[in-house]
Amino acid sequence: MSHRTENPRAATAVATEVGRSAVGRELAAEAAASLGDRPANLCVLFASAHFEDEFEQIVCDAHEALGAPALIGTTAESVICNAHEYENEPAVVLWAAHLPNTRAVSFHLSQDDLERLDSPDALCEHLHVQPRDAPWFVLLGDPFSFNILELLDRLSEAYPGRAAIGGMASAAERPGQNCLAFDGQTLHHGLVGVALSGDVQIDTVVSQGCRPIGRHLVITKAEENIIYQLGGKPAMAAVNEVLQNCPPRDLELARRGLLVGRVINEYQRSFARGDFLIRNPIGFDSESGAIKVNDFVRTGQTIQFQVRDGDAADEDLSMLLTADVPAPAAAALAFNCNGRGTRLFDERHHDARAITRARGGLPMAGFFCAGEIGPIGERNFLHGHTISIGFLRNAAARSDV
Repeated sequence: MSHRTENPRAATAVATEVGRSAVGRELAAEAAASLGDRPANLCVLFASAHFEDEFEQIVCDAHEALGAPALIGTTAESVICNAHEYENEPAVVLWAAHLPNTRAVSFHLSQDDLERLDSPDALCEHLHVQPRDAPWFVLLGDPFSFNILELLDRLSEAYPGRAAIGGMASAAERPGQNCLAFDGQTLHHGLVGVALSGDVQIDTVVSQGCRPIGRHLVITKAEENIIYQLGGKPAMAAVNEVLQNCPPRDLELARRGLLVGRVINEYQRSFARGDFLIRNPIGFDSESGAIKVNDFVRTGQTIQFQVRDGDAADEDLSMLLTADVPAPAAAALAFNCNGRGTRLFDERHHDARAITRARGGLPMAGFFCAGEIGPIGERNFLHGHTISIGFLRNAAARSDV
């Protein structure tokens, strides 16, 4: 039987010609026409760097025309609209959503704000969102001026278990060049975000683009970010053992760049794709046999080595998109690494088309990020070479049973 409920409704509009007047109003009119009589209460706008000079006017006009209580956005190297990735092409995309019985609270944080708000209560008060609201977060930050890792830790303290998706702006070559949209304003520092609470649900898919090799290994000696022993052996000896048992293709990929996957939830009975946080080795000590990674590790944690290429990334995304789909979604937001696209795949539009094939022609917008935000297990992390996707639906919606 089917469980009927009012789903969110979203629309996208895209413009690709630089220098035209009234772009923001035209995008807003197109999105509003698709929504019909449903008012937008959340808008997200992504623009390629080609629109840097026009961004402020586009944001102002779109916000004024739609009147949504929350509008956030950023400039980026490349943007996504539906099944199309405008990679290094001029494009600005507006995503407008009607989210029934949902409160959308937009906010801006500077680095000074983050340092001043020194407790969970202070952060909650500043954002005007309480833990009891059970919020979902969409975050867009400027990597030159904001410590996103600090914010993710603070959000975990203030709102335990609540997922955040988003990414870091990627249009700038220098500080102050990225543009962030905060309602009708344009800013050049900090982070903009929106907290969603009420009837909306965001189902997340975080594809780190890797494939595991070898077997699970337990860290038996570690300090800070250095792994000294795996399974009672020097870490490098364990690596060599894994590589000796690899098929030729995996061995070739491992030599190009071996990655470390750290299990997030050690209490699971088994570990599979999506349970690992992928991090890079940043040093090897042949004398001690230790491995240094860009993450803090501790004795007792489980790891598995990983490899990445276009085929592995395609396989990883396809498996995650088709596994355990909780309910049909109404719209999506996608945050793709700027190291993916044609830098990783032999075809254009790879990730956008994979999402469309797996989940249908959802209204979707996104951008190529300088760091992607998404949850693994119960915590949010900043990733690289990842695509982080949020699928929006009504919280009461479920698949047919």
